[in-house]
Amino acid sequence: MPALSAMDLAMFVLETRERPFNIGPLVLLRPPEGFRGNFADKLVAKLLKRPPGPPFNYGLNLSLTSMPSVEPLGKPNLAAHLHRMTLADASMEDLLAEVCKLHETLLDRSGMLWQFYVIDGLADGRVALYGKVHHGLIDGRTFVMAMTNCMSADPKDKEVRAMWEAVPRSPAKATVQASIAQRVMTAGAQAAGAVRSAAGVYKLLAEQGLRSLGIGNASPLPFTKVTRALDGGAVSARRSYAFCTLPLTELKAIGKANGATVNDMLLTVLDMGMHGYLGKRSKALRAPLVADMPVALSAGAKGGNQIALLQFPLGKAAATVAERLAAIRAETGRVKGLLKKSSSDILMLHTTLVHALPVVLERVGVKASLRLSNLVVSNPFGIEGKRYAMGAEVELALPMSVVAAGQKLNITAVTLGDRLQIGFLAMPDAVPHIERLARMTQEAFDEMKVALGRPGAASVPKPAAKPKVARKVARKAAGKPAPRRSRVPAKS
Repeated sequence: MPALSAMDLAMFVLETRERPFNIGPLVLLRPPEGFRGNFADKLVAKLLKRPPGPPFNYGLNLSLTSMPSVEPLGKPNLAAHLHRMTLADASMEDLLAEVCKLHETLLDRSGMLWQFYVIDGLADGRVALYGKVHHGLIDGRTFVMAMTNCMSADPKDKEVRAMWEAVPRSPAKATVQASIAQRVMTAGAQAAGAVRSAAGVYKLLAEQGLRSLGIGNASPLPFTKVTRALDGGAVSARRSYAFCTLPLTELKAIGKANGATVNDMLLTVLDMGMHGYLGKRSKALRAPLVADMPVALSAGAKGGNQIALLQFPLGKAAATVAERLAAIRAETGRVKGLLKKSSSDILMLHTTLVHALPVVLERVGVKASLRLSNLVVSNPFGIEGKRYAMGAEVELALPMSVVAAGQKLNITAVTLGDRLQIGFLAMPDAVPHIERLARMTQEAFDEMKVALGRPGAASVPKPAAKPKVARKVARKAAGKPAPRRSRVPAKS
């Protein structure tokens, strides 16, 4: 039985009706032209023949005599998890509203920890696929891998693969036949590891505390200097969703010209879009927004979620585009430095403790919940090239994630071919008219292209080399002999 890591377990224990830990894709398919019969019905019939595999065939095992774990279910009822829905001439906005209702509800823990929906009846003729899985089983990066595995690069490939089929993972070590002595030694090692991790977390928090005083170069101390930008409305299970897409090739080119990664560019565009959106709502900021960002851990990390979530400030309110990018690059550089010097166990324990505190306060009825960050920004890679499912082109593969305690907005980006798809999920009272935020993010990208589109726009320019003629004149004026020609060919 796979054991749950501290982070996996926290996602089960700390889940509430207002804070469901559901993650999943919303996929839009364009059925092939001239398809005979009902595409959605035929797809469901074929999906019912695909057996679930790890971790999708796991159920939650809560025992009084052992640590909580997940275990494979003997004969899972696939029909209870695969649903067929038909809408009435629905627009994209109608579809998003319907999917938000599905995303808001808690998963039943008595069986497999996922649900999947095949939805037709859209006005434009497309078919939607929506799936949700408990985040305690799987992280975003592995979920993208699962979705990639169930799609084909060949439009003529009519074989159907399912989201819930097994995802390749490194084999777990067998512990069933371990002797009593081995078990005692393992338990002792785990206890010693827990003590070391706790000591490492205390050290990390101390370093973060010094950073808040302007000392050192650590990441900021959690819960400090987080603005009230998105404090509107009570904590609620209701969700709203919007999305936009950016041209990935162009984003990469601008980033390369300015010495920045795609993630740096994404954070910069989102920061610009957020400031524009808040400014339109007469909530212009003086202090930087604070982002909470999942980062992938080393291969030695344990559990279904091999990530840590770290907080850092974005650009200043009045910063130019170049200044904003430079500030974000500096902060993401600190995060990378922290990943190199801290173990996976320390970072996962730090993440668990920091994110548990706001949940505890919400549960005991504290109205003014701790603000951990203003937004979560996740970028778990993506899907390369054009993809198809039963011959239908995948036109969108949008991510839907978790709005965790301590924040009210989640932004997740996933690539599909040459597009970066950005999904915005929020509590609607805190982020009203969320479609405006998506639109202003798109406009921010256009603004960034103008500001940073030329090479080196955000970097410090190198001093220009003096022309050869100018160097000759300078040498004659100084009475210096001309340099001898080298036999080594000059580099171009």
